[in-house]
Amino acid sequence: MPPRTPIRSRRATTALALLLLGMTLPGVAGAGSRMPVSSSDDATSPTANRIAAVGNIASVVNARLERVRAAYPPNPCAEINAACDAANEALAAYQGLAEAVADACAGSGAAGPSDAVITDADAYAADTSANGIAGQLGAMATVLGNATDRLRGISVPSPGLPDIEALTALEGLVAAGGASAAGFWGEFFPPNPCRPLG
Repeated sequence: MPPRTPIRSRRATTALALLLLGMTLPGVAGAGSRMPVSSSDDATSPTANRIAAVGNIASVVNARLERVRAAYPPNPCAEINAACDAANEALAAYQGLAEAVADACAGSGAAGPSDAVITDADAYAADTSANGIAGQLGAMATVLGNATDRLRGISVPSPGLPDIEALTALEGLVAAGGASAAGFWGEFFPPNPCRPLG
């Protein structure tokens, strides 16, 4: 049986929302410390370097996600609330980036408009209210969406070994972050190894 689709549409409110209102992050290393993103794409750089820059963005977002997950019990999103809704958006963003990586690995991407500059200050880092957690997750989704646009704007028609290595590293980061995001729902985020054509 294939895994269930992790994108949820349930809109019920639950007692979990009340729990989140008073949630803090006691004992979490780096809790409240900002993890800003600031990345510029240099179209004259080797393709592998440009892909690695997308990986750097994913690495920061993964670290932010673990900061949030440290405050939650396993599989906390039995039903929807503001934070879980935002976690759903983050999961969808990881899925979008995973698809972009797969396309680049297969050489099916085409150069196009991309986000040359991606910045996010991690403004909600210290806000552990329900709205703050939702803000953190929503910002992650936005950054990942920008990273996806960046990657799709990088043409990789015939990936060479350095490109494949960079894409494989990126895929690993996306798989790890996607699995963590899917954990809000107790879902499975399938890995998608880089498979170049030829």
